[in-house]
Amino acid sequence: MTGWAFFFTVMGITTLAAQLFRIIDIIERPAKQHNRRRAVAAR
Repeated sequence: MTGWAFFFTVMGITTLAAQLFRIIDIIERPAKQHNRRRAVAAR
């Protein structure tokens, strides 16, 4: 494996990991906002 191939492989893996974390954040975001609404309503 050449240096360039290794570089592009690492860049691809990091890009995919970043997209995965974005998807997880999008899934969790509505739940966090919903919990805040309950906390405000409980006051």
